[in-house]
Amino acid sequence: MPTDQKSKDWYEKNAEKYATHTRNPNESVYHAYYEKPAMYSLLPNLKGKTVLSIGCGSGEDSHHLKQEGALKSIGIDLSKNLIKIASETYQDCEFKVMDMENLDFPDSSFDFAYSSLAIHYVEDWVRVFREVFRILKPNSFFIFSCHHPLAYGVDKSQTDTHHISKIEISKDKITKEKTVIGSYLTKTKNVDALGKDTVNTWNMSINDISEASSEAGFLIERIMEPKPLESMKEINPVTYGVLSEIPYFIIFKLIKL
Repeated sequence: MPTDQKSKDWYEKNAEKYATHTRNPNESVYHAYYEKPAMYSLLPNLKGKTVLSIGCGSGEDSHHLKQEGALKSIGIDLSKNLIKIASETYQDCEFKVMDMENLDFPDSSFDFAYSSLAIHYVEDWVRVFREVFRILKPNSFFIFSCHHPLAYGVDKSQTDTHHISKIEISKDKITKEKTVIGSYLTKTKNVDALGKDTVNTWNMSINDISEASSEAGFLIERIMEPKPLESMKEINPVTYGVLSEIPYFIIFKLIKL
């Protein structure tokens, strides 16, 4: 199942706001001080390479890959408005409106593929993995990040004073019955993942992600559960404290052999 219309519409409507947010490190602390540094630390040598950013948004990652020495940096996204913003801002890169489940590129045409917090917008991850595998040259890497299944497998509730997210096993001392709150191993759809009336995402266990990537032909070279940069502590100490204990994102580095 492709990205649903609700998510597409949200990004089209909020493209400029999203770009402004992403480009301000003091606002987008989850990007600037958490996910991006971790992703960039895993990059291979890109000098003279042809690279693809999948779900490129407003183009920041494509531009970074170009600065890392890529000969050609291409970004794709479903949002026409985001691609327009990216094209106008980063003219050293090439941007196309395209579905990650149907990559309109020849086989073995890229030396590296990259995707930041995008694959969880589709239900069928195997289909995406197969497409990425197809367009990569042998011995090339695919690095992607997604929501961590622990953080997004929680049950959410609230009181008058608190928002509560938890995974819990409760056992009755008398009846011995167990009650499970939250779901880690079951594939689930997260409705309004970014807040009310926003986007829908899919949550999968690490095991299911591993199996999906293997089914497409990839081998996993590394899995990273990032921690925030120390510098986040000064800007947003609350978020820094949470991310230092509970991972919100997870990163996979795959290789096509």
